[in-house]
Amino acid sequence: MVQKIMNENNIKEDIDMYAVLSSNGRFQYISSSAIDYIGYTNDELVGKPLKEYVHKEDNFLLESFFFNAHHLYPCSFRFISKSGDYIWFETTVDFIKSKLSNTKDYEVILNMKLCQNNNEIIEEYNQHSETIPQEDQWDLAIDHFIESLPCPTFIMADGKIRSANKSFQKLLGANNKEQLIDSDILTYIDKDYHSIVKNRIVRLKAGLQVGLIEQSWKRMDGSPIDVEIKEAPITYDGEKASIAILLDISSRKRFQQILQKSRERYQLLIQNSIDTIAVIHQGNWVFMNESGVKLFAADDYPNMLGKSIYEYLHECDHEHTTETLKRILDGTSEVEVTKQSWITAKKNTVYTEMVCIPTTYFGEQAVQVILRDLSDRKHAEQLLIRSEKLSVAGQLAAGIAHEIRNPLTAIKGFLQLMQPEKMNVDQYFNIIFSELNRIELILSELLMLAKPQEISYRTSNIVALVKDVATLIETEANLSNVMIEQNYEESALLVNCDENQLKQVFINLLKNAIDAMPKGGTVTLSARVVQQMIEITVQDEGEGMEAEVLNRIGEPFLTTKEKGTGLGLMITYKIIDNHRGSVKIESEVGKGTKFIVSLPVE
Repeated sequence: MVQKIMNENNIKEDIDMYAVLSSNGRFQYISSSAIDYIGYTNDELVGKPLKEYVHKEDNFLLESFFFNAHHLYPCSFRFISKSGDYIWFETTVDFIKSKLSNTKDYEVILNMKLCQNNNEIIEEYNQHSETIPQEDQWDLAIDHFIESLPCPTFIMADGKIRSANKSFQKLLGANNKEQLIDSDILTYIDKDYHSIVKNRIVRLKAGLQVGLIEQSWKRMDGSPIDVEIKEAPITYDGEKASIAILLDISSRKRFQQILQKSRERYQLLIQNSIDTIAVIHQGNWVFMNESGVKLFAADDYPNMLGKSIYEYLHECDHEHTTETLKRILDGTSEVEVTKQSWITAKKNTVYTEMVCIPTTYFGEQAVQVILRDLSDRKHAEQLLIRSEKLSVAGQLAAGIAHEIRNPLTAIKGFLQLMQPEKMNVDQYFNIIFSELNRIELILSELLMLAKPQEISYRTSNIVALVKDVATLIETEANLSNVMIEQNYEESALLVNCDENQLKQVFINLLKNAIDAMPKGGTVTLSARVVQQMIEITVQDEGEGMEAEVLNRIGEPFLTTKEKGTGLGLMITYKIIDNHRGSVKIESEVGKGTKFIVSLPVE
């Protein structure tokens, strides 16, 4: 009980009397000094509501004071004494919640101090109140109430400030409240908000509620300030008005701007990253930067977002990637680095290194990934391996050619001497000589690969060169039931080249085309100029090549022929590369193969 904690011996000396009220506003106790000031004893007041003893014009003010729990600001009101006179008290309030109960009940302690010259105040008020209409007394109560509020508050009617408290004056930096009274509210509001404010004024005047809103204001000195404002309709000075409470949110806005700039910098960093940055949620792409869209050769973001990652992931990497993502989501691992291959929207294969870290997506667990394209590195590794194979093949070629050619010459010579004496075995000699010629052909190709060739470049007509090769191969083509068709956009296309080497290139390509059509068909030769490059195309109607073989074309000893060596195409690539050109292959199983040789225009 509060009475046991607080007794008359420890009341502050400047307090004339005090009372304890329940949370519903009824007296629980009043100090014994009350009989000297208001004529009531403790027993006469206990259990009765306070509002029955407060002047009816002050009840609104006192209730508002209690409702807003003002501990620091005193409230002055009139108390009806037992004799019927009104006594002015200046009162502060303490709210005490019981620690012994789990209920929300509390007790209110009124510390009441008798106003000095109380009789003069009452007389002055009574004289003044006789000339003040009832509604003006209401307005005075409201003015007193908003002045007691610690937050900036003002009353507005028809867009004009009618009343304001000191906090509002300080917020705008005014010297006194008179500077603000009757001034247009739009004077202090940024012009971008004028139309919104006018609309709110109309709604408030109609008695409608308006929501919380943020606005930009300016102080008397012109400096900007961001405020949050809440308004409600009231009646003031006999007309419809509104009361507004402001909250200075300038610091919060500045912090929000800092966060926004930081967020924008982060987004720019992500969007401009050369690596793919994406988020995977429940096995689907839910975020991806521009680099990722380009990596997968998609048309736009909608073509990727919401799609399953397994739609693009190579089958051989499904299980490993699933386990990696599971470890991240389970919290077993914080960072995972893996390698995998993907199939793009254009059916090309890209190789990536993927870094996985945990993140959230709308409050749910997700995985953020960084994909680095390793395709160029992979291609460089393949070129390095191919180069190493070429080096090894070249070293082997020199030794093999010299070791085999000498005994081969002796064998062929003695066989020629023996042939006239063995007339009945000519067929065997023909087979032997055919195989020996094949061995010599292989040795010639190996020597060309091993020995540096002396190249003589001059301007030549590539069309005439290809026609000569076609004429040379035409007899062999006819024997294989193959027709050679030639289509050239121009009769003369000049390139700087070594004619003998380029002839070898097209001999190899034409032979391969003929060998690819064991049942016959047509080989098409064509030449045209495309962007300062001459493209010579050799197209057959053969069986075509699978993707695995196509990706390895040019490697030594790789061949699809039963008796092939795989050196012909390797030499072809080397010659074209020395001529600053390139070779492109297009092939489809069952439909044939197209070799496109590009050489720079002279």
